[in-house]
Amino acid sequence: MHDDRNDEDNIPILPRLLIVDDDELIRRTFSRHFGQRAVVKEAASGEQAREVLSTGFEPHIVVADHWMDGMTGIDLLRHCLALSPRTRRVLLTGDGQTDILEKAINEARVHHFVKKPWNPVELNALFLQMFEMIEMERKNELLAFEVKYANASLQRALDDLKKHRVLLQKDLDERTQELLEANRRLEETNARLAVQAFRDGLTGLYNHATVVARLEEELSRAARYKAPLSVLFCDIDHFKNYNDRLGHATGDRVLKAVGVFLRLGSPSVSPSRKSDIVGRYGGEEFIIILPETDKAGAVIRATRLCLGLTKVDVPGAGEQPLGCLSMSVGVATFPDDAETVAELLRRADLALYEAKRAGRNRVIEAVRGLP
Repeated sequence: MHDDRNDEDNIPILPRLLIVDDDELIRRTFSRHFGQRAVVKEAASGEQAREVLSTGFEPHIVVADHWMDGMTGIDLLRHCLALSPRTRRVLLTGDGQTDILEKAINEARVHHFVKKPWNPVELNALFLQMFEMIEMERKNELLAFEVKYANASLQRALDDLKKHRVLLQKDLDERTQELLEANRRLEETNARLAVQAFRDGLTGLYNHATVVARLEEELSRAARYKAPLSVLFCDIDHFKNYNDRLGHATGDRVLKAVGVFLRLGSPSVSPSRKSDIVGRYGGEEFIIILPETDKAGAVIRATRLCLGLTKVDVPGAGEQPLGCLSMSVGVATFPDDAETVAELLRRADLALYEAKRAGRNRVIEAVRGLP
């Protein structure tokens, strides 16, 4: 039989938002931006906000500007705390004076501060997070009500039919286990999403965006401390042959094996240092960032990697044009070859191109001054 009550419980209820500010433009901005995702009420002063609250409007979130004529934002939020402790209280302020922040925390138990002018992206993220929490709390309350209702029914059944105690207790235990399992799956999903944000899904190495961001950080640090920094631009030789002859599944195995080798090394090649940064640039291309490493040290490391990779056993390696799994490497060093991230990558890429043109399975250094 279809249960209409469950369908109704799953329908999202729009959160209620009260924005209090004597600046009409700010109020309209909040109404326009969040009006599709929340029921928004406006008030131009603390006194007017209290009138809105007295009509029975119970907001999930109250956003109040601190500096208003009459009642201040902190005074209003303190009133909201006494009226409804669960209401989320957000204080708008044009400054970050310590005494104001302390008073807001101590007297009004403010949850969030938004400093004018705000960052629209950060503001949107903050309110989306609060909206999600409100919806989650609503569902939790419904679930708690269901559990309470179930427990009451169980108690009545136990009073009447004690012989069913074991069966009813088992049903309650299973319900608790379902909740625990759902929570475990949610935590696992959140952990996977966090990793996917900066890791390559196939190799587990840093993805393109992350490795470029790390290169910008390391280049800035190298410039600040006047230390060298080298980049190895690596490309698997004749990688298309693996996909064409043995299929993309084998190609993926090769990429994974190369990623593991570049990070962990092999019996003949030492693993990367903890300070080294290994990432997949795209396709069959990989980047290794070597902080505090000059050109000579980088070439030695690249040469050892090239030699060690030829000994890594992957399907189809013996049928490759060079008779083994191999890669070509272009080396560029800061500040010898370039002084910006874009130029350093370009120099390393040009050196990689020369390594390919020279016959592959070799290391070529960037030469400053060449186009």
